Amino acid sequence: MMNRAHVPVLKDEILGLLEPGPGRRFVDGTFGFGGHSEALLDAGADVLGLDLDTEAVAACRRISTDRPRLHCQQCSFRDLVVAVRQEGWDAVDGVLLDLGVSSRQLDDPDKGFSYRADGPLDLRFDQGRGEPAHVLLGTVDEVELARILFEYGEERGSRRLARAIKLADQDEPVRTTTRLADVVRDTLPASAPINAILSRVFQALRIAVNDELRALEEALAATIAVVRPGGRIAVISYHSLEDRRVKQWLARERRDCLCPPEVPVCRCGHAATLRPITRRAVTAGDQEVATNPRARSARLRAAEVLPSAAKERS
Repeated sequence: MMNRAHVPVLKDEILGLLEPGPGRRFVDGTFGFGGHSEALLDAGADVLGLDLDTEAVAACRRISTDRPRLHCQQCSFRDLVVAVRQEGWDAVDGVLLDLGVSSRQLDDPDKGFSYRADGPLDLRFDQGRGEPAHVLLGTVDEVELARILFEYGEERGSRRLARAIKLADQDEPVRTTTRLADVVRDTLPASAPINAILSRVFQALRIAVNDELRALEEALAATIAVVRPGGRIAVISYHSLEDRRVKQWLARERRDCLCPPEVPVCRCGHAATLRPITRRAVTAGDQEVATNPRARSARLRAAEVLPSAAKERS
């Protein structure tokens, strides 16, 4: 049975936009606790759950023993096309991408996602791949670390923090969440919004370690290759870096020409592949936020795949 204590963000809105039902196939690109997948299954749909997290995939496979319409794979949603083909599906009726880090991951100190608990400074979604964050801190120079903190954490004090972290790492390698949090706290004045800055620092390192923004861009492009015409794509983002990329992608794919304004006749040959079905980002209501605080920052955008998408990908 799925974790009933978990409440998936914007569940009703997702169901209304994706329109699941018997005989329809969907990909849940971030299975997590399985809340969204459960809702799709309850509506009669078949679901392919993807996740990089080993525990999430294990949970998916346990659940699938009782719910045969649930299929599971351990992979990134950037590999969406391969995952769908491996399942033997030629196309799907919809894709859901619920971005960011799950409550389960935040609550597990061994994954190092939170500065509130002591644990190894890892920050990888899949701890069997790539290098943990503490290795990253030891390999990048101060300039590159400042760029990561500024671009991925939108942290204005990135240079000062990067300098302090690199000096501390040289003195004693920064290998734990507590050690990094202490270095950041010691660098800031007492009046600084310390928790907000720590959140931005951990977010920046997590994005860098997992290559999240590039993975998102690849996943968005892949959705058009696997969703059949008339099918739908829904993306829930939790910070401006993600939402901005989703918004820009939707704006580009709704257009028939991507040539710059100074080009009088279209040369790119691009045809619109999507019809946005959310005029602006859908957000959680007061009641949902009261019962599920994580929903406060959620931004949902969705679109329908046009018949012209088949020509674009052929």
